[in-house]
Amino acid sequence: MNKIRFVLICIVLLISINFLWSQTVAKWHTSMGEFEITLREDLVPITVNNFVDLTNSNFYDDLIFHRVISDFMIQDGCPYGTGYGGPGYTIPDEFHPLLNYSEPYTLGMANAGPNTGGSQYFITVVPTTWLDTLHTVFGHVTMGSDIVENISEVPTNANNKPLVDVVIDSIRIMTPQLDDFLPQEDTLYVNAGDPIGFVLICDDEGVTYSWYVDDELQQATGFSFDLTLTVNDWHEVKGVVSNDNYDLPKVWWVFITGGSDITNDVVSNRTVLYQNIPNPFNPETNIKFYLKDAGSVSLEVFNLKGQLVKTLVNNDLPTGEHSFIWNGKDDNGNQVASGIYLYSLRTKDISEKKKAILLK
Repeated sequence: MNKIRFVLICIVLLISINFLWSQTVAKWHTSMGEFEITLREDLVPITVNNFVDLTNSNFYDDLIFHRVISDFMIQDGCPYGTGYGGPGYTIPDEFHPLLNYSEPYTLGMANAGPNTGGSQYFITVVPTTWLDTLHTVFGHVTMGSDIVENISEVPTNANNKPLVDVVIDSIRIMTPQLDDFLPQEDTLYVNAGDPIGFVLICDDEGVTYSWYVDDELQQATGFSFDLTLTVNDWHEVKGVVSNDNYDLPKVWWVFITGGSDITNDVVSNRTVLYQNIPNPFNPETNIKFYLKDAGSVSLEVFNLKGQLVKTLVNNDLPTGEHSFIWNGKDDNGNQVASGIYLYSLRTKDISEKKKAILLK
């Protein structure tokens, strides 16, 4: 029987490693040309997942840049072309210290106030640092910035609407899309000699799979990969899904201690959100976190559109480890559908999210 256990902490050696994903690339096809933006789902997953879902449903096809301001930004995402429309729901703001408006050609969420984002977005053409912590940053232009610049210079009326419509023919996701992956944890604790199984599931056609251990290419070329580590050390395992033009790797950090326990001294030096157990789950799962300092705590569950599903805790808690059971129901007591959910821990120290999968 495999003895794979979830890590209870982020190992100190791995704290400096921030990017577990290569990023999704979206391509705009407009009446004035094409450009690409690299999205940051690693840092703001709710916002990017919402945008990708809308894009894959063709929500943005044939819309226009309804608001254009020279030396500032271009804005799209209103189904009516007026700036007053959206998808029919809102998503929460997501702010990350690595994402800001210090550079031009930054992709941000438009909103009507805190936590009111939906489908409308804007792309800046100059640094706009006054927008930091007001509008979620979720990507940067990586190809075709001249097209974005040209759009920002078109003649407009008094309401900043272009005199000649600049049409978004379509937006398409260029990178392969992962439908699922296992294990869900990005850090694992194993005993030397225990086998570990990795799986990447992608329904896109014409993709290939590659697997790396400590940057060394392995012989496996399928969607699954089995590994047995015999040396007590930490290792990087990377699975890469590729099409003709793009890669989308998922990386797991594996830390091997040879069976030794995690010490309380290491655990107690920082606030930590643990992976839920079991995961996938049905009918319920246990979500734990360690609180370094007593204080206000929010633990909430969101769907991939960023809609709040369940509030597990929203009050002051003492220092130490805390555990909450989510039974797969929303705040109204209704059973939610199968799928991927994000649970979010917010304290004075951290704002962190992890994925939980409900299977029925």
